Amino acid sequence: MNAPAEILASIGGADNVENLTHCATRLRFQLHDNSGIDEKQVESIPGVMGAVSQSGNRYQVVIGGAVESVYNDIMALPEMKEGGSATGTQKSGSNADVKSAAKEKGPRGRFTWLDSFFDFLGDSFRPILGSLLGASLIITFMALMGTLGVIGNWADPRTELSPTWQFINLCWRCVFYFLPLMVAYNASKKLGADPWIGFAVMAVVMLPGFTSLGQYATHLTFAGSEINVVRLFGGHLPLTIFDYGSQVFPPLLMAAVLGPLYKLLKKIISPNVQLIFVPFLSMLIMIPLTAFLIGPLGVYAGAGLANGLKAVNDFSPFIFAILIPMLYPFMVPLGLHWPLNAIMLLNIQTLGFDFIQGPMGAWNFACFGATAGVLFLSVRDRDVTMRQTATGALAAGLLGGISEPSLYGIHLRFKRIYPRILVGCFLGGLVQGIGGGLTTNAFVFTSLLTIPAFSNIPLYAISIAVAFFSSMLLVVFFDYRTADERAEAAKVRATEDADQAAEEARKASAEAHKAELRADDAEARADQAEQRAATTTVAAERAAQVATAVAPARTALAPNAVTQIASPVAGYVVPLDKVPDPVFAKGTVGLGVGIDPTGDTITSPGDGKIIVAQDTGHAFGIKLDNGIELLIHVGIDTVNLGGTGFDVHVARGDRVTTGDVLVRFDRKVIESAGYSMITPVLVTNPRKFASVTQAPATLSSALVAPGDTIITVTAKPPKDGAAAVPGTPPAPAHRSAAQAVAAGDSKAGASASTEAPGSSVGGSQLGGSPAPGSTVPGVAAHGDAQASPQGTGTADGAAAASPTADGARRAATGGAADSAGSAAVSGAAPGSALVAGAVTEIGSPVAGRVVALADVPDPVFSKGIVGLGVGIDPTGDTITSPGDGKIIVAQDTGHAFGIKLDNGIELLIHVGIDTVNLGGTGFDVHVARGDRVTTGDVLVRFDRTVIESAGYSMITPVLVTNPRKFASITQAAQGAVTPGEGIITVTAKQ
Repeated sequence: MNAPAEILASIGGADNVENLTHCATRLRFQLHDNSGIDEKQVESIPGVMGAVSQSGNRYQVVIGGAVESVYNDIMALPEMKEGGSATGTQKSGSNADVKSAAKEKGPRGRFTWLDSFFDFLGDSFRPILGSLLGASLIITFMALMGTLGVIGNWADPRTELSPTWQFINLCWRCVFYFLPLMVAYNASKKLGADPWIGFAVMAVVMLPGFTSLGQYATHLTFAGSEINVVRLFGGHLPLTIFDYGSQVFPPLLMAAVLGPLYKLLKKIISPNVQLIFVPFLSMLIMIPLTAFLIGPLGVYAGAGLANGLKAVNDFSPFIFAILIPMLYPFMVPLGLHWPLNAIMLLNIQTLGFDFIQGPMGAWNFACFGATAGVLFLSVRDRDVTMRQTATGALAAGLLGGISEPSLYGIHLRFKRIYPRILVGCFLGGLVQGIGGGLTTNAFVFTSLLTIPAFSNIPLYAISIAVAFFSSMLLVVFFDYRTADERAEAAKVRATEDADQAAEEARKASAEAHKAELRADDAEARADQAEQRAATTTVAAERAAQVATAVAPARTALAPNAVTQIASPVAGYVVPLDKVPDPVFAKGTVGLGVGIDPTGDTITSPGDGKIIVAQDTGHAFGIKLDNGIELLIHVGIDTVNLGGTGFDVHVARGDRVTTGDVLVRFDRKVIESAGYSMITPVLVTNPRKFASVTQAPATLSSALVAPGDTIITVTAKPPKDGAAAVPGTPPAPAHRSAAQAVAAGDSKAGASASTEAPGSSVGGSQLGGSPAPGSTVPGVAAHGDAQASPQGTGTADGAAAASPTADGARRAATGGAADSAGSAAVSGAAPGSALVAGAVTEIGSPVAGRVVALADVPDPVFSKGIVGLGVGIDPTGDTITSPGDGKIIVAQDTGHAFGIKLDNGIELLIHVGIDTVNLGGTGFDVHVARGDRVTTGDVLVRFDRTVIESAGYSMITPVLVTNPRKFASITQAAQGAVTPGEGIITVTAKQ
């Protein structure tokens, strides 16, 4: 089965897929049910970099730059073409399709027209939330100045303000006065009409000339209200004159008629003349229809809804103050709150104040309080992912008054949160009701910054504080998770702790491996020098002494060597695939066996160095002198005991010999806590060897004592040219190192030994490397320099043993490093980032503030699954190329770009988090896949307001996606940076 088929099978097959889309790096599945997916199985598929389960039966599979080809391969599978799902055969769709499918719950899912209606309302207002938020903060500033007595009642048109304050007042009034034009544009675009035609139609009734027609009007009374009517066309058509500034219902009704009309005209008019006649006829019909009929109807409809709510508030402000915050938690997830926003704006335009926003503030702060409670628990429980989510959501709420990040990121995912929020909503509304209710003179977002905008500041402040802290404390004391969810979170934390320890070990192993390779190279050059220089046995013995002083002989790596690993504890041998943890059982960490202990003491199975020693006593990593790296993990998930029941005897960096005690444990403590005692003993660098197998003796008799053989490690055969000279017999095991060197077999002399547990027999050592991405304990580097008999330092080399080995000595001391480095990257361009030891700096593609990778609010990026680098929180609006190269990924949505730089570095620039969902709105793309770019070329320009008003983070990951080609990828800057300023340092391998 190939990788695309495996991915589809692992998530439940085609029948479980509702929709499938992709972004720059991920496959995005909308599933019928994601509860039964084995995440480890998905991540084990070749080509899969990670998997992320999300709420709403959404599931993301991280692929990287090859995501498009994998997506195409999945869509080409027969089961996807046949459409196995009973609920829909259309497997691939736009993000709008996925969003629509997710709403098929409640009344909006049962009635298509209702779902479409609220989508229409939401998309008419959502793009302009940024401008409304900006205006609301200016309003708050004016209100604060009025409260402090700096200016008069700024909201009363009769108040005379100085020219300076009049100008500041205009800064927010412009947004609300021209709001009908903004709404007309968005609403027309949503319904498939030319948005500029909708804009133009609404602009007619907002012209000063339209309002000035009122001087010819006669006054009439309609539905209890006085209106101005001008009779046109010989007095046969009455035109009602209104001030349409700040009105939102007329443009919504206008767009509702324009959309179908525009589509009808496009159907009946020839495509050759549509550019001329569709706009002309649309305006010819819609301008008079809006002025004479739709505009007045919109005004009356809005006034009717507003008057209905005002009647409830007038009847009992107490009931109204409690009712609104109790309804909002159920209205916002379904998008039912948008009509209330329109009524708030209408109240301010007609009444001069609004009475809905105060009670709405109680809901918002109850929501934010619950988020604060989740943040407290996530910090206490070291839940990094939830801490990042809650931090961003709380900041968006308290400073911006935006509840969606809290609602969709946390609250709707955990059913225990809503009852706690409702308590906060009730108590906050109760305080406002007892105080007689609240009003505000402007449309504001209910955040900490807008408290001064309300009529009774102390009452409002007390009510939102009560709502906030009551919800927060209920979440803190009673949690937001079920017992099963808390247990799963504890397991995840334990896994992350183990992963962190393993990652540290892996880094140490990588560094030690580099040192070993350097030692191998120097040792080989030393051998050649000694063979030319050895004229006497005394000289040979002297050279051997220097050679063997470099590092302990890694005898297990000698070609065809067979090494036995001894048991560290008495017990019964358990085959690896029977170990009750899939991470161990599948060989993800390493190969070996498990031991079900009968004893209580773990000892070292050989001589070596401790490179991992957990304080909890549950795991130890040993770098044996023979080149084998071991992990001994005492029990399964015993990290959760926090060290209880363990008596640790060694620390990281200690030297140990065979039989030294590593830890003693209390079996009763461990088993009474419900944990398995089975202890994996694993070779964590198996790729250096031909095979790692369970010792044959344990297959017939599983009971072993400390020191009994449990694992057999077989070295790889010699490489071409690596074996001894043909015809040379193997060196006897009893020969001394000096005798071996005298016979021309210096490596055999360095590694000669007898076969025993923890040792091996064989000749020259053979290098290897751990599997890419595998987790292995690290090793400490052996000494890279050894003093020569003359007192000068030589690097790993015995070349200095003889005056005739001058050339070899220069190589051993690094004189040939440059030429060796050049040879290692044969074919790389001069100045390439791949040249041995090269240090390359990557410039920022945008002005902004550097964010550490771990703080990027998306675990797929923050955990380094896609690549290594940093995030940028932009202050600019333009993404440029940080170097010369070729565009290898350029999404039509403009949210992500992949660049293959000429120096060999591959970059991913992902503009914002989850911005693929915008479908390209707010992005102006300047390049395409396959284009050549140079430093500073514009890749995309973006509208930050559009992105943030939709609730998405602007933090832009800049990642090196081929980090395994380099020794290290590190952050190079902090704080603010400008385009081109270094943000990432890339160091090549030696």
